[in-house]
Amino acid sequence: MRRIREIVGLPVLDLKSGDSIGWVQDLVLDNDKDEVVGVLLEGGHFFHSEKGIPRKAIMTVGKDAITVCSKAVEELKGTRWSDKVGNEVYTQGGDARGTIEDVFLDDTAEKMVGFEVSDGLFADLLHGRGTILRPHVMIDGKDILIVDNQVSPLDQANEGGILA
Repeated sequence: MRRIREIVGLPVLDLKSGDSIGWVQDLVLDNDKDEVVGVLLEGGHFFHSEKGIPRKAIMTVGKDAITVCSKAVEELKGTRWSDKVGNEVYTQGGDARGTIEDVFLDDTAEKMVGFEVSDGLFADLLHGRGTILRPHVMIDGKDILIVDNQVSPLDQANEGGILA
């Protein structure tokens, strides 16, 4: 799994020309299909645009850079990653489970597999941040995430924390 936070800021390199065409400013997600639609770039002529590089043009998402086979840009429709961060997480029964801190992608950076959830600084330091996997998500709304009643982020794969 990869966090989107690790991808934001990476340079985007054109494999045809060898040029750097910008840096990843944000990722656009399709909540219904659990897929990455594409990347929005900062720098160059893409600044503050809804246009970006579609996922189909991305060859690889490496540790240090993203490579693309085409500079073709198109309008990307979906939810920006930066708009998901900070959204509240609740169970179907109305219990708060924290806030979304990041989105996890599969190793190919094509599919969303889950969310990193924080229950506040003190809880993060004590227990680490929690993970909620996509199968437990009932509704992925514009401002909130609703999960099944049994889900507790701390019951799932903890990462970090001083006691972990």
